[in-house]
Amino acid sequence: MFYEDVRLDRELNFVRKIGRLSEHDMHVHDALEVSILLENDAKYRLIGRDYHGKPGDVFVFRPFEPHYNLVQDTEKPVHWIMLLFSPSIVRSIPEGGKLIRPFYTAASRFSPLIPAHSPYAIAIHDAARQAVLEEENRLPGWQAKQFQAFIDIVVHLYRYYLELDRDAHIDRSTDEGVLRVIEYVLSHFSEDIAIDRLAAMAQMRKTMFYTKFKEMTSLSPNEFISRLRLQSAVYLLDYSDKSVTDIAFECGFHSLSYFNKQFKQFKGLSPREHRNRMKLAGPPGI
Repeated sequence: MFYEDVRLDRELNFVRKIGRLSEHDMHVHDALEVSILLENDAKYRLIGRDYHGKPGDVFVFRPFEPHYNLVQDTEKPVHWIMLLFSPSIVRSIPEGGKLIRPFYTAASRFSPLIPAHSPYAIAIHDAARQAVLEEENRLPGWQAKQFQAFIDIVVHLYRYYLELDRDAHIDRSTDEGVLRVIEYVLSHFSEDIAIDRLAAMAQMRKTMFYTKFKEMTSLSPNEFISRLRLQSAVYLLDYSDKSVTDIAFECGFHSLSYFNKQFKQFKGLSPREHRNRMKLAGPPGI
């Protein structure tokens, strides 16, 4: 089985997609993904389980969760809107770290499917369609309207899963500490963060904290923080005129040489090479 590591050049991506494949290797990425099924049936494949998707359904995928969607009937291609976004975007949203908690909830109680009949799925569909139309029409202020639609989506996701937890009387105690840490890191990743402090925040011994954190995110705490900083740096390189040095320090790196080394490992290019390539290619699309 082949796993593809998809990395975003933007913090927020709405893409209208058409699929015709009945078989395909699953992929995995650190972006957060929402799939909004528009037309025809689809089979959503995850490790250990397949889901039969109907138009109107919404599927939510955790970071690093292998998945893919396939057509049920090769004569009927699947139409859907794919929302991919970087967790670093939460810095732009009040209580953003809390709103994306569902993407980091333990897989054992995380159902990716929000059925079409749910009012939350209906609201998410409306917002996603509006976001795509805004980009297609590109009227003045379209990016602000698209961001507004994105916030609507994550709020509806959060409320949906919060309601499920309440109805099922689920005990959050086993992962509440790690979720609290994730929420904190998502909002403070550019600051100095001591791992000992995070372990204390989770009310766990350090070894147990590392184990539980990696179970939930597939990254160590240090890797998680570094990835958020790098994702934020990519966005600033693409959409600001700030110097590479200023971006490095703004994103939490205290050494320009270390930032350059980490960035090249992440993107395969130095920060300046990445910025130059993006300028030659023109403004990145969503």
